[in-house]
Amino acid sequence: MFYDEAKIKIKAGDGGNGVVSFFRTKGITHGGPDGGDGGNGGDIYLESTNSENTLSDYIHQKEFEAPNGEPGSKQRCHGKEGDDIILKVPVGTVVFKLLDDKEVFLFDLNKAGVKVLLAKGGKGGFGNAHFTSSTRQSPKFAELGSPGEEFAIRLELQLIADVGLVGFPNCGKSTLLARVTSARPKIANYPFTTIVPNLGVVVRGKSSLVLADIPGLIEGASQGKGLGHEFLRHIKRTRLIVHIIDGLEDDWAARYKEIKKELGQFDKTILDKKELVAINKIDAISKEEIKEKLKKIKKLKLKKIYLISAVSGEGVKELFDDVFEIASKTPVPKYEVDQEKVFTFEDIDPNFFEVRKVKSGFRVYCKKLDYIATRTNFDNDEAVERLRDVMKKLGIAKAMEKQGINLGDVVWIGEKKIEW
Repeated sequence: MFYDEAKIKIKAGDGGNGVVSFFRTKGITHGGPDGGDGGNGGDIYLESTNSENTLSDYIHQKEFEAPNGEPGSKQRCHGKEGDDIILKVPVGTVVFKLLDDKEVFLFDLNKAGVKVLLAKGGKGGFGNAHFTSSTRQSPKFAELGSPGEEFAIRLELQLIADVGLVGFPNCGKSTLLARVTSARPKIANYPFTTIVPNLGVVVRGKSSLVLADIPGLIEGASQGKGLGHEFLRHIKRTRLIVHIIDGLEDDWAARYKEIKKELGQFDKTILDKKELVAINKIDAISKEEIKEKLKKIKKLKLKKIYLISAVSGEGVKELFDDVFEIASKTPVPKYEVDQEKVFTFEDIDPNFFEVRKVKSGFRVYCKKLDYIATRTNFDNDEAVERLRDVMKKLGIAKAMEKQGINLGDVVWIGEKKIEW
């Protein structure tokens, strides 16, 4: 089964907690703090590979989670870091992050061996040995590990092919692919023989091109009828489109216009691609009939119309001479992103803050403070006092005092709260 789209949830590993520990050995009963830091959580990467050609691995397994970091230990021992995981995807995979009401483009993995960081693991919390100072010589608190990134993504495969063969069902695309490449697609005399895109490589001396046989279009394919809507996205990557028209059709011009209409309704940018038009199955048509049908399609003022037979090979060499010449001069199209810039929490200055008075007290918005709050053990008075110190250094305490904060008022930081 060919799968070219999948939605999955990913969760990077959480950081391990720091540890509260004091050095103890024979003869030393009150040693200094020696609690070690927690290990970082595992990251999640995406890597493109030619060894995969569908997204089937992400159809049955929908959730992927990297291991957490381990907590620190005494004698300043660092916790073990969580292992990274690498998700392999086919070349041509486009990645989107799913938000509540929209999706945001992340990556276009259009080359083999591209490895990108998808989700960052949480940092390990500092042990109490990290917090010693001239005024705090025996800290009895440590940091919690921060959570790893967690979100949903959509993977969309757009095949990387130089040339796309398009046409209505049973026009002979698969037969042509089999003739000029080593691909062996299913071929039969009924519509929709091809129900998945087939790829093949055409070799000419030291040059080669990847050919994609796109499943047959029908009228209304751009609105989801037949098989066309599901696979039209694979045409976006091609440098060149070759229209294959069944020579046994009554009106070649009408067929060409129908194909162009469906392509344009799906994505107008496809109409800007270089194109060639080939009439197939001419071995089954009389010369008189060919001349008559050519009169109509020539009215469209196409630069050239190729008369071919995928079965006998007639005209195929001439067609592919021009295919190679045009494709070699045409750059590979880049994936175009048409969306507004979406500002996320990561775009904010970490030291920027805003204080708002609310019914239950005060709410503080600050990226840096939020991050520290997630690493604070709110059951530990010393840890909370350290959080208050950070608020003073950032100027948040002063801002709240101007707004009339009093002792005992509740201060909200994200989902956490402290008493002032």
